[in-house]
Amino acid sequence: MTINKFIITSLLIAISNLLMRSQTDTTFTPKGKPIIQVFGNFDYNATPNQQKKYGFWFGRAHFGYEYQFNKQFSSKIIIDAGRPTTVGKIEVTNTTGRTLNVSNSSKEGSYYTMTLKFASLEWKANEHIKIQAGGVLQNHYITQEKFWGYRYVAQTFQDKYYGMPSSDLGLISYFNFNKKIGFDVALTNGEGFRFDQDEFGNVKIAAGVDYIPFENLQTRFYFDCTNSNNPLRPSTQKLYSVFLGYKIKQKFRIGGEFNYRENNMNINNHDLFGFSIYGAYKILKNFELFARFDNLTANTMDNENNNWNYHNTGDAFIFGTHYRAADDVNISLNYQGWHPNDASLNFQHHVLLSFEYKL
Repeated sequence: MTINKFIITSLLIAISNLLMRSQTDTTFTPKGKPIIQVFGNFDYNATPNQQKKYGFWFGRAHFGYEYQFNKQFSSKIIIDAGRPTTVGKIEVTNTTGRTLNVSNSSKEGSYYTMTLKFASLEWKANEHIKIQAGGVLQNHYITQEKFWGYRYVAQTFQDKYYGMPSSDLGLISYFNFNKKIGFDVALTNGEGFRFDQDEFGNVKIAAGVDYIPFENLQTRFYFDCTNSNNPLRPSTQKLYSVFLGYKIKQKFRIGGEFNYRENNMNINNHDLFGFSIYGAYKILKNFELFARFDNLTANTMDNENNNWNYHNTGDAFIFGTHYRAADDVNISLNYQGWHPNDASLNFQHHVLLSFEYKL
C-alpha cells in the first residue's frame, strides 16, 4: 500500500469510527490535569575580569492545563513566564553614511511577563494519525531534547544557536505507520508563539521522519523551509537536520546531531552549521554523569567585515551531574564553557546549580 493510500484509508476509517462512537460510546469520562514546569539556575561566572560574578535566573516557567474531551479530542493551554519585549542597539545614519545621535526612551519588558505559549486542539483519529491545530508544539528538535534529557541544564543545538521557538501558530500532523517509522508535517506562521503573522505573509513548511531500526537505536531526519518576501532579507531560509542516538536501557546513552541552516535569518549566503555530541551514564539509581560538546561554524569567517555569523560561532563544553531528588524534582551541578572563534572575545566559564520541578 502506498503512503497516500495508507493516509486516506486511515482517515476514512477514523472518521467512520468517530461517528459511530459518538453515538454509542458512553464509557469514557472526560478528565483534565494541571501542567507545571519550572527551571531555575544559580550561576557563578568564573570568566576572568568579569564584574558580574553571581546571578540567579529562571530558564522556564510553564503553567497550564490539559483536558481530554473524549477518546479522540483533547486540548492544551500553557502560559510561559519570559521576557517577550527587548530593545537592541539602535543606529541611524544620514544619506552620506554619517552616524547621527539617537536617544532611546523605550524600555525592556518585564523578565516574567506571562505569554501564551501553547493553545492547541488535538484530534487523535487512531493509533496511526494525530493532528494538532492552534498554538502547537513544533517537532523540530523534540526528539533530540528528549534524548539529551537535560533541558533544564541547557537547550539543544537548534534551540540554543538558532533561537527556534518550541511552539508556533499553525497546524501539525503525525503519521505513525508502525513502531519503527513515522513522519510529521507542519505548516506554521514561522514567527514563533510571541508574534502573529508578519506583514509579508511568509509561512514555514516543515517535515520530519523518525526511524527506529531496532530497539536501542533511533534516528531522525528533519527539514524546514521559510520563504521571504522581505526586500531587505529576500532569501529562503532552510534547515537540514540529522540525529542518531543509541541507548542501553536506562544505564547509558550517547547521541549526536548535525544541523545546517542555509541563509540564516533569510540573509543570502549567511549559513550556520555545526554538530552536537552528548552522552550520559547512570552510576547510581538516581544519579547520572553527563557530558556534551557543541561546535557552531559559519560559512563566512571574515572578522574584518563584522560578519554576524562569525561573532557568534565557537565551541561549547558542558558536563556535570544529574540527581533525581524525587519523581518530578531534578538537580544538577554543572560546568558550561563557551570558546568563541573570535579571538577578541574571552573564553566564557560558568558553574551552575540547576534545578527543575514539574507536575
